[in-house]
Amino acid sequence: MSKTNRLDWSKQITLMNERIKSFQANPGQEQLDAVVNELNAYAEAARSGGIEIPARFTVN
Repeated sequence: MSKTNRLDWSKQITLMNERIKSFQANPGQEQLDAVVNELNAYAEAARSGGIEIPARFTVN
């Protein structure tokens, strides 16, 4: 995995985590739908090979 791909993947994970935190702070149907849509898009991209997921990573 290139550094650019790893950075892109890391940014996407950060955005998903922020969306989840937003839902946790202010639960509502709109926020829930946004989280579910984000997770579904990520899963589909992973299935189709549209994103490269590192075999392991370190959380800072």
